[in-house]
Amino acid sequence: MSIVEGFERKALFNITRAVALVCVTVFLLGIVGGVFYGVSVWQQQVNTSISPQDIVDQLKPVEPPKTEAQQPQGTQPPVAQGPAQSPLSGFQIPFSLQKYISGDNAQIVRSHLNEIPAEDRQTYLNELGAVVTAAEAGKVSAVEAINAYMDAKSERYKQAAVKRAEKWETLKLVGEITAGGLFLVAIFSLVLVLLAIERNTRSLLRSSASASQPAEQEVISA
Repeated sequence: MSIVEGFERKALFNITRAVALVCVTVFLLGIVGGVFYGVSVWQQQVNTSISPQDIVDQLKPVEPPKTEAQQPQGTQPPVAQGPAQSPLSGFQIPFSLQKYISGDNAQIVRSHLNEIPAEDRQTYLNELGAVVTAAEAGKVSAVEAINAYMDAKSERYKQAAVKRAEKWETLKLVGEITAGGLFLVAIFSLVLVLLAIERNTRSLLRSSASASQPAEQEVISA
């Protein structure tokens, strides 16, 4: 056996096998960790609900009443409902909210509803009704509370949209890393298989060579 062959059998083969085993183990652990992290990210929920008391607290102390000219944005004090069908028809309007979203105010609220998912719209109105109830109980202008709620809710949904986008980007990255890890595990597993085949093949060849030598000697002797 030559020195190179001995080094290859005793050192290089063992080193290669050890490195491949370590790499496979590390990649498998990374894949498992990535899967658990991806599941935790998937289960994260974005909360868009707003407490009525938060709206009331930010409006205290009550400011002096504003004139209609100073309230050009958002809903206005309740006005008489016209004969036209309300833009909010089909929704269950909380009793405390009904007198504040008549006329043009109904269209303003509807425009805010159009910006959120359909499944959240009734919840939106229910929360808005709770805000009005809390505002009236806290001696706060209900109109200002409605406007403050709609502004806060709009901002909350914008933040939720950003978080959802970040969530999907994270899941995409986890998926790519997991796929890459699986590919590397397959590569190093193939290296281990080839090393095992090469070792077994070399042993068989050596055994065959050893068995053929006595036969050759008998033929020569004969």
